[in-house]
Amino acid sequence: MEAMKPGKPSADQRQRYMYESIRQRIGMLHYPPGMMINEMQLANEFGVSRTPLRRVLQQLSYEGLVEIRNGVGTRVTDIDMKTFKDIYDLRILLAETMGSLSPNWVTERHRKKLGEMIARAKDLRERKNIDGYANLSNDLEALICDLIGSKPAREMTDLLYYQVARIWCTFLPNLDWGGVIGETLDELKGLSEALVSNDVGEFGKVRATYLRLMLKKVSRYISSD
Repeated sequence: MEAMKPGKPSADQRQRYMYESIRQRIGMLHYPPGMMINEMQLANEFGVSRTPLRRVLQQLSYEGLVEIRNGVGTRVTDIDMKTFKDIYDLRILLAETMGSLSPNWVTERHRKKLGEMIARAKDLRERKNIDGYANLSNDLEALICDLIGSKPAREMTDLLYYQVARIWCTFLPNLDWGGVIGETLDELKGLSEALVSNDVGEFGKVRATYLRLMLKKVSRYISSD
């Protein structure tokens, strides 16, 4: 997630920043399932009244990440393992259609960002950092969404990612770190090759292949639990 740009941000920009910040904290388990969100503390942190903050929480409630109870407060929802596979299946389908659903133009900015992600993944191979990996995954998702021209497909891709991001973070400490980073590097290099060729369709196919691998890893772990 990018920091707020210099200058006085608009109300929409502030609200978007709050939304992305809180959503990211939930996805990275900084706000774990069951945690009660302190509205007053967050309003003070972001320098806003509780009205715009509540609009953000309503949006997160609609997306299934928090639950708002009158007279009780706002609570981070529990992780729903039952829909995990269904969500991944949808993510795979959306990735496979990236080349046909009004893809955006590939720019040098996209290629540069992906090159920076490859360098970050190489650093993570040398030192285990789960937050660092989660931030890398979030940035990759943002790049993926930026290549999707269809607004409904882009919004659905983004929504589904954050609905399962915390599930992946839950199991990540129990997986082979070297194997996870090695697979991530393979994916990033494949994505980079697709961008060099300006081929968003191939980019989506590479992403779909990796999503299948992630689904297989976590599904096997869940079934053996």
